[in-house]
Amino acid sequence: MVNGRIAVALPLVGLALCAGSLVELGRAQAGVGEPLPFPGLLKRAERERGNPLATYAALLELADRYRKSDVFAGIYEEVRCNYEEFLGVPDAGEMAMALPALRAAGGTGASPVPEGFEPQHAVAVIAGAAERTRVVIFGEEHHLPQTRSLYEALLRALWDKGYRYLAAETFSTEVTAPEFTVCDYRSGYYTMDPVFASAVRAARKLGYKLVSYDTSERGPAGDASFRDRTQAENLKKRVFDADRDAKLLVFAGRGHAAEVPPADGWTPMASVLKKITGIDPLTIYAPTMSQRKTPAEEHPIYRDATARNLVRWPTIFVDKDAACLGSGNCDAYVFWPRVALVEGRPDWLVKTMGRKAIAAPAELRPEHGLVLLQAFLPDEPVSAVPVDQILLRVGESAPALMLPVGVFRVRAVDSSGKEHAAVTVEAR
Repeated sequence: MVNGRIAVALPLVGLALCAGSLVELGRAQAGVGEPLPFPGLLKRAERERGNPLATYAALLELADRYRKSDVFAGIYEEVRCNYEEFLGVPDAGEMAMALPALRAAGGTGASPVPEGFEPQHAVAVIAGAAERTRVVIFGEEHHLPQTRSLYEALLRALWDKGYRYLAAETFSTEVTAPEFTVCDYRSGYYTMDPVFASAVRAARKLGYKLVSYDTSERGPAGDASFRDRTQAENLKKRVFDADRDAKLLVFAGRGHAAEVPPADGWTPMASVLKKITGIDPLTIYAPTMSQRKTPAEEHPIYRDATARNLVRWPTIFVDKDAACLGSGNCDAYVFWPRVALVEGRPDWLVKTMGRKAIAAPAELRPEHGLVLLQAFLPDEPVSAVPVDQILLRVGESAPALMLPVGVFRVRAVDSSGKEHAAVTVEAR
C-alpha cells in the first residue's frame, strides 16, 4: 500500500541485544573487579521481582567501567537511556536519539510539507485505511515512548474494524499462555515501558489474541535478513495459517515495518510478510517525524510542519486522493506534536492518553537517596510492570504520576527492594 513521497534512509534496525555473546566478550576483558555482564542483565533477579530501580542503580554505579569497556562502551549509554525511559525520565528518549549510533542529520532550515497534503488525526486515518487490508504494521521508535502513546486508541479503533490479533516484536512467548494477564519483567524488553504495558492491558481487556513472533536464533553468517524472514514466517504460521480470515495488528521496531526492501538487499519483516501472504499491508512509520534534542537532528519537513502549527495531535498528512505522506518504504509517517512538560512529565501523557496528573504523595517522598514510585492497579502484583512510575531524589522537585481514571496502590521502593511505604490514590 505504499504511497511514498519522501525518500529517506531507514534508521538502525534495533538495539543490539545479543546478550549471550556480549557477556562472553565481557568476561574476556582485562580490568579490575568482576567481569562486566551485558548492562541490561544487571540485577536481573531483582528486576524480575518488580524492582527495575535495582538495575538502574547498578548501571549508575558501574558507569565509569562500562564507558571504558571496549565491548560495552557503545551499548551502555543506549541501555541506560532505555531504563531512564522506562522509569519516567522525560528527556531520556531525546538523549538516546542524540547518541552517535542513532543521531540523524536533519540539516538546517525547513522543507515544506508537499503541496496538497492536509493534517488529519493519525488514528482516524489508520482506522479508515485498515478497512482496505487485513494487516496493519506500526513501526515504533524503541527510544521514544511517545510513539506508543497511540497504541490504546489504535487497539480500540481496529477492534471495531474486526482486528482480533495483536503481535509485537518485543513479546516473549509468555504472553501467549492462556494464564497470561499482565506484563511483568519477563514479558518482553520494551514492555518494561509502562506505556507499552498499559496497551497490553487494553488489548487483553478488549479480547485480542496476543502473538509472539520474534526469534533469538542466529542465522547463517552474512545473512542480514534471517531474523526478518523468520519473523514473517512465524506471523504467517501463527496467525494466517491458523485463521485464514484473520486481521492482524503488528507493533514492530523501526525499519522492520518497511514493506519495500531498501537498496542494500535487506528484506524487512513487512516486505517478507507481504510476499508470503499476498496481503498488501498498511505500514506506518513513527520514528522520523518527532522531536529531537536539537533542531539540526530533526527532519526538515517536521521542522516546517511544527513551525506552522500543523501538528497539534498525532498526525498523518493526507491528500485529496486519500494517499498518505510516507517514505519510499512505508505508507505513512506519523508526525508527533512537540513535547512540553506538565508537572515534570511529557504533555502527551495528558493530551494523547488522557492521563491525570497526581502529585507524588508526601509520605512516599524519600528522606535520602533515590526511590522509585510505582502505581499499580489494586489486583496486580508488584512484579507487574506498573501503570506508571517515577524516580524521586532528595532535594529535587517531584514529578507527578500520570494515571488513567481509577484507584491505584502506589508504593515507594529503593534499589535494595525495600518498600518504604504504600498508599492508595484515586485519579478522577
